[in-house]
This record gives sequence, structure tokens and C-alpha cells, in this order.
Amino acid sequence: MLLKEGCEKVTRVEKTKKIIFDDFDRDIRIDSMIDNNLIIHLISKNKALLKVNNLKVWSPEEKSWWRRKPSKASVIILDNVSVCMKTGDFVAVIGPSGAGKTTFLMSIAGKCTLPNSGTITLNGINVKELSGSVEIVAHFDVFMETLTVEEHLIFMTEMKLGSVNKIRNKARLASITRELKLNKLKSSKISSLSGGERRLLSLATSLLSNPQIVICDEPTTGLDSYNAALVVGVLKTLSKSGKIVVCSVHQPSSDLFKEFDSISLMAEGRLLFHGPQEDCKNLFERFNLRCPQNYNPAEFYIKAVSMDLGNKIYDMEYKFVSGEDETGFYVHRCKRNWFKQVYLLLWRSSLGFKTNLKHFFFQLFLNTVVSALVISTCYVGISGTTQKGVQNIRGFLWLLCSEVSFSVSYCALYAFENDLTLFKREVGIYNASSFYVARFLCLMPRCITWPIAYVVIATLAVDLPDHFLTAVKFTLSLICTAVASSAYGLGMGALFISSGIMADIMPCADLPLFLMSGAFLRISSLPVWLEPLKYVSHFYYGMDVISNVYWRQIDWIECPSNATSICLNNGDAVLLENGYSKNFIFQDSLGLLSVTFIWCLIGFCGLKREENKGYAY
Repeated sequence: MLLKEGCEKVTRVEKTKKIIFDDFDRDIRIDSMIDNNLIIHLISKNKALLKVNNLKVWSPEEKSWWRRKPSKASVIILDNVSVCMKTGDFVAVIGPSGAGKTTFLMSIAGKCTLPNSGTITLNGINVKELSGSVEIVAHFDVFMETLTVEEHLIFMTEMKLGSVNKIRNKARLASITRELKLNKLKSSKISSLSGGERRLLSLATSLLSNPQIVICDEPTTGLDSYNAALVVGVLKTLSKSGKIVVCSVHQPSSDLFKEFDSISLMAEGRLLFHGPQEDCKNLFERFNLRCPQNYNPAEFYIKAVSMDLGNKIYDMEYKFVSGEDETGFYVHRCKRNWFKQVYLLLWRSSLGFKTNLKHFFFQLFLNTVVSALVISTCYVGISGTTQKGVQNIRGFLWLLCSEVSFSVSYCALYAFENDLTLFKREVGIYNASSFYVARFLCLMPRCITWPIAYVVIATLAVDLPDHFLTAVKFTLSLICTAVASSAYGLGMGALFISSGIMADIMPCADLPLFLMSGAFLRISSLPVWLEPLKYVSHFYYGMDVISNVYWRQIDWIECPSNATSICLNNGDAVLLENGYSKNFIFQDSLGLLSVTFIWCLIGFCGLKREENKGYAY
């Protein structure tokens, strides 16, 4: 019966049975293949009941490991908050600074990571178990600025709903962009959007999964009166469409404040009042407090509860509104598999890479081409077939290895710095492991182009045996070294990103690692207790492999008859003196692979720690 009525409603609304998708500039016909769930979803009025019962949130004690007493005592942020909200409510959460408004909203969204007690349920189910049913629009917007509006929404649709080519998902995307008036902005870069347009884009991102509850933390902050009215108008329309919309508002204008149906008045972590605006007005009049004519009611209430009136209201009997649980609402949300997540993250990063292509080539020229030209100029005509040339070739090989390793590792060090807030804002949309792997793979173009540029330019003036083949072997060896160096830089960056001391820690870690390269210290003379360190040094493996590639081709080195020092008469003797390995292909390949894996694992643990800190609000 429901399906029949639904079909009749769809027929009345869409007489031609087609949906026009502005995003794709083409029509898509709805035929008999459309599934029943979609029709029911389009026409049903999903009823939702949000219950917050005795919610208490507090900050944990901070203790130092060498002190018994806590250095910072626990502080109660929310104190036994209970409230009930239902479908169609448009609620303004107001109160003085420090009242706990943001923590209250984050708790409702299931994103509060602070210690807490009490229950928050949507239709009898814990909100943390309902992926996609509660979405939040934070008070500051975080995007990948180089994307266009259309690219961002397509990425989010793919992550949250599934393939954007499916009729249902395409219809959802087209509907949201049309309702929020984003069609004309689809080709605009996010970096060029105004504050109001960015807020609408954040709202569109949250609405893709068709949540039952939309939470906005200070949605009008930083907006002019026109954009603020536009955003509030959109939110009110959402509440009328059958959603619960909860907003914390900071000093709203009188006109905006009147748009809200209900008020949640908070002070000192307690909910003093929740209900219609008229009831709030009557409550204050019971204390002989009447809002003056032409005075902002929101400011009047906040000023009043900032004094002793807040305690008097709280001491009064506060009735917790209850209701029957409604079940059976439909939320369309999918979880993409791990490989698809990596692919989509790579796709998004590639869009940003295209935008920053000029910057990439500028770095390539400045960091690589110029440095390689300097090296090439200083080592013109050197050869490893003379005793003087032995030291020159050692220095040349070290410069090749070190320049590649340092340049790619320090670029990787800051890979997460700009994206950390974005990652923490998108927690739950994709896995931390897929984000880490995608970020690591994004470094591969640099790991390939940097060694090629160094070898091609720096070896032009150097006498290499079988020049072309040796240069190819150098390039392949340095690419493998660059991959391990990127893993090292990325791991260090992820491990220390929240402390802000990455650049201070990195040189300290570099020192013992590059000493193991054999360029400054004979590996064969290392003490036994220090020798294991070389097996975790990408510098050692890089120098080992390119040294073997070169010196194993040198069968004879000129030895003067009047030489007073030890004469190295071939390449094997040079390798033996430095302490490089004989079975270098297997050992160095396994070593670089192990170093890459170890640093990726360490970096992932650092990123996972940041993820566990919770939503970035």
C-alpha cells in the first residue's frame, strides 16, 4: 500500500519521470529498475527522537609520571544534562562562553572523546552506532582548498554513498547542490569561495548521507547579515523537511533568533531550559525579568543566566520530556572497501597535484637541477682509476645519495602538517591506514623524478664505466633509496606532528643514520655494539648499492711506485676497506624494503594516535 501511494506521489511530482542533474548537464530517466527502498525513502516522513539522559562530561586529570598528585584536576564540563528533541525541531543552543555548548553538540554527534557518563540515543539506539544518522557542521570549515566544489562533492559522495554513477547517489547529489544553490559554483575553487558559500558547502557535505540530525556549531560566526540569514534559512527549511536541526549560536541578531522554534539555554555546564521561545519568555517573567522592547532576547537571556539567575532556574523542577521510540528510519550510508578508499584519496590528491604542478617543477629546478649542476661542475672529469680519484668518487657517490635522501625525506616530513586537521575532521569517512598509504603513494612521483634529474645532470661530466648502463643502475638504486627515505620522513612527521618539534628531532635522528653510510666513518671499524645501527639506516643501504654498482666495474687502479700509503689497486679493495657487503643486491633490497616497512608502521601508529584524539572542532 505504501509503495503504491509512493508511486502516485512520485508521479504527481515528476510527471515526466525524469530527474535533471545540473551537475552533469544531462537527464537521467527513472524507469522500472528503481528500487523500492529509494521510493519509500523519497516519500516517507522519517520520525526521529533524540534522547539525552543524565549526560555528564569531564576533563581527565593530568598527571606527571614523576609526581603522585595530579598537575591538573578534573573539571566537569557538562553536569547531568537531560533533554529530548524530536523530528522538526529547530533548536538554538545559547549561553555564555564556557557554558559547554560545543561539548554538548559534540556529545550529541557521538564525537566527544572526553570521559563521560549517561546515554544519548536516537530512536533507542546509541548515536555512536548509527553511522551517517548524525552529521555535524563545525564552526570553522576545513577543505582541500585546491579542489573545485564539484570535485569535493563527488569525492564525498563516493566515500559516503558509493559510486556517483548510481542513479540514487547522483539524484542525491543533484538535489543537494540544487537546494543549496551550489550549481553555479561547481567549477569554482574552494579557496575562492566566500564565508557563506563555504558554510553551505560544509552543509552540503554533511547532508549527503541524509542524516536525521544536523548539528551546527556557530553556523553564522564570521558571516555578514545576508549570508547569516541565508544559512539560517536553509537550516530552518531542513527542520521543516523532517530533520532535527540543532545550532549553537553566538550573539545572534534578533531577526535570526526569532527563526528558531526552541531554545536550549546553558550555563556552567548545565541545561537550564529547553523548550519553545514563548515558554522561555514566561519563565523569565516569573522572576520579574522582562526583555525590553527592541532588545535582543538572546543577549537578554545570556546576560541574565550569567548572574545568579542561572542557579535559581536550575534549582526549579526541570521536566525531562520523554516520548515513545520511533524506529525504522532509513539512512543511506555505505563504507567503501580499503582499496577503493586509497584510490579515491589518491584521486583527490592528484587533483591538488595538478593545481600545484608549477610549484612542483619549481622545486624540481631549485632543489635538484641547480644542486646537480653544482655537483657536476665540481667533479668534472673525475675517475676512480687513480688514487686521487678514489676519494673524489667516494664524495661524488655520497653527494648523490645524500642529496636525494635528504630532499625527499624533508619534503615527506611536512606531508601531514597541512592535512592533519582535514584528516581529523574526516575521521570515520575512511580508515587511517588508507589515508596513510595514499599519502605515501603521493610521494612516489618525487621519488622517481628527483633521482633521475640528479643522475642525468650530475653524471654528465663524470667518467663512468659503461656510462649509460651505470647511470641507469644509479637511478634505480637511488629511486629505491628515495622510497625508503620518504617512508622515514613521513614516519617522523606523523610521529611528532602534534608536538611541533619535527624539524628539531629530524637532524638528531639523521646524524647517527648518515654516519652509517661509510662516507665519514669506516663501517668495518665500527664497534660491535654500534654495528646493528647500520641495518636501520637507509643511507647505508643507498651508499652500499651505488658503491657496489660503481666499484665492481673498476678492475685496476693506478698505484704510484713512490706511494707511502696503502695503495688500493682495484674496486674490490675499496669496497673491502669501507666495509660494504658482497651480496649487495639481496641484502640492500631486503634492507631498504624493511626500513620502508618499519618507518611506515611507526608513522601509521603516530597517525592513529592523532585519529584517536577525535574530531577536530
